[in-house]
Amino acid sequence: MEGYVFMDEMEKALREELEKHLDTLRRNLEVVPMDVLKTKYKKPYQELKESICKAATAYTRHVSLGGIRIKQKYGDEATSYANEAVKDSQCLKRISEAAFERQDMNEIAALAKQLREEILQVLHVFYLQHMCIYVSKECMSDHHLAPEVYNDATAQVWRNGEWQTMEDTSCGALLPVEVIYEVPGPVEAAA
Repeated sequence: MEGYVFMDEMEKALREELEKHLDTLRRNLEVVPMDVLKTKYKKPYQELKESICKAATAYTRHVSLGGIRIKQKYGDEATSYANEAVKDSQCLKRISEAAFERQDMNEIAALAKQLREEILQVLHVFYLQHMCIYVSKECMSDHHLAPEVYNDATAQVWRNGEWQTMEDTSCGALLPVEVIYEVPGPVEAAA
């Protein structure tokens, strides 16, 4: 269905939890000025803020990182790429503003998805470093069979126009692919 976004059950539950806390904050702000919340109702307001932070973090983490495949042995390396993307992004700051200033769940959802795209863009470079050619035993004996593209970081092979999981590569050989990046430099005038 065009324009329809499917949400998994975990995302739905995390979103509902965050919406509940945002609604509580919104209702409080409608009847009590912020300075009174911060003084007279300091303890319950602080607890609500903590609940919003925890719920927003869980929701954002699920949306931005959920379903990203990475072999355990590459976890630390991939994490450093993802952390760099998060550090360079303004999304978390803007999610906090959307939560505490506007209580806008749709904005938070859009920013969490934007953060996911930023993380995936950075991980693309990581994935390229782990590209291989998978040469099966059948391929070695039949010159009509072409080797397949395999990503060792995700344990996936490119087949029939999509990435498919293939954990066991022991029935063939993985040949690393060196990706060369060309960086355009200044064009020098001929002398």
